[in-house]
Amino acid sequence: MRKDIAVRLLPLLIAAYALLMTGCGGGGGTVVLFVDATGQAGFVYVHGLLNGPLSEAQALGGGVAAGDYDGDGCIDLYVVRGDIGPNLLFRNRGDGTFEEVGAAAGVAFGEALRFSCGPAFCDYDGDGDLDLFVGGLDTTPLRVFRNDGDGTFTDVTAATGLSVSRRNTFGFTFGDYDADGDLDVVLTHWVVPERATAAPGEWLWRNNGDGTFTDVTAAAGLAPTDPGTEDRTFTANFTDLDNDGDLDLLFASDFGNSQVYRNNGDGTFLDVTDRSVITDENAMGSALGDFDGDGDIDWFVSSIWDPDGVAEGFWGVTGNRLYRNNGDGTFQDATDAAGVREGYWGWGSVFADLNHDGHLDLFHVNGIEFAGSEDADFVDDPSRLFLNNGDATFRTVDVGDRGQGRGVACFDFDKDGDLDLFIANWSEEPKLLRNEMGGAGAWLHVRLRGQAPNTEAVGAKVRVTAGGRTQLRELRCGNNYVSQNPVAAYFGLADATIVDRVEITWPNGTITTLLNVALNRELVVAQP
Repeated sequence: MRKDIAVRLLPLLIAAYALLMTGCGGGGGTVVLFVDATGQAGFVYVHGLLNGPLSEAQALGGGVAAGDYDGDGCIDLYVVRGDIGPNLLFRNRGDGTFEEVGAAAGVAFGEALRFSCGPAFCDYDGDGDLDLFVGGLDTTPLRVFRNDGDGTFTDVTAATGLSVSRRNTFGFTFGDYDADGDLDVVLTHWVVPERATAAPGEWLWRNNGDGTFTDVTAAAGLAPTDPGTEDRTFTANFTDLDNDGDLDLLFASDFGNSQVYRNNGDGTFLDVTDRSVITDENAMGSALGDFDGDGDIDWFVSSIWDPDGVAEGFWGVTGNRLYRNNGDGTFQDATDAAGVREGYWGWGSVFADLNHDGHLDLFHVNGIEFAGSEDADFVDDPSRLFLNNGDATFRTVDVGDRGQGRGVACFDFDKDGDLDLFIANWSEEPKLLRNEMGGAGAWLHVRLRGQAPNTEAVGAKVRVTAGGRTQLRELRCGNNYVSQNPVAAYFGLADATIVDRVEITWPNGTITTLLNVALNRELVVAQP
């Protein structure tokens, strides 16, 4: 390892670094300021592997889940730590600080979860509180913890039936693909071929509605026909690509294996991957959002861009990909037109309007550190912030972060209206970047209370019209690479003075419309 992680701790005082950016909004001259608030907020821990990574998978893992597990309206965080110590649950106190309650809540588990990966909060049983799913690498199995509603959790893994023969579970994504009202789950594995214990599969698990899941990968048409096919899946996402009301499925996968599956509406999927367009070489992170404002969901995948153009190792060098949705579920490659190719070794990725100008920006973390010199280009590579220019192009800004990023969660931790970034680093301290936007534009946060069992209304679409523009968000539950954003819709509204219209398309297709909504607030809407 590069550093002696056993003795490194974050200072309790706020670190002094900030970024000033000019022209970050539609009006130009807006200043966006990120401040390192890690220690001040209470995040004093390290992720670490005491003996270094014992497998390739362990060098790639980690992550953080973001969600309001205790129902107090503030977003909490669950982080995995490697084998240096137990996993941690940070409860948001609501005053900009967090307290660690993992052991008291029953989700720490030390040695039993030592190689955890890709945690995610989800109300899988429909009782109104968020349960916790935790993946595992190598000999560490996945775990499911049911929220008991009193601040504690119970391990119910065996009862759920989620027992995989594969050796890695990198992450989870949830969605009601079969439109029966409850949330199904997709697991991703990334299994090194010589270590695989089963043919690729065990991806799609149908929620039986009674707290159990059934593996329906083959029945749904997702299992590969060639049993020798490698499983290189990293990040899955449910999304309605073709606007037909059902959830399609995207896999960001390593070594040219990313896939697009269209939902046939009968419980099965069809592989519609266009290999002339889907050309990413080492897809890892995945972000979904309407970056160009045309009313459909586009797809960004982080990959590997080598600044010297030479692959010193086994990876590709051609960088990220941004796939623009044509409106019918097909894509065109907009990477170079948008200016987001050069991202170094990219991992967790998010779309978010960080400067409230009404356009989705893009952020992803970076870094890799294998033993040897072939990764020298990526040991200190910078996290990437691509600011949206408002014309479907982006400009790159250096936020000063050069840690070994793996996961990232984007949410408003201090409830001041702007979106902050929590970076889950590998074999290092985390980093919480507080967004200090000063005179940035107006905003609206929308949180939905869906009908049980889909109590967070996962899959709903929220459209907000203000200042002469309509923006779209789709509520999603799952990983962006080993990490999770909360299930909420955040809108930046620039210089708007009122929200003319909020239109919510619920997962069952019904529509709720609100008119003349006040700005700069969190709007909570219950499904009729």
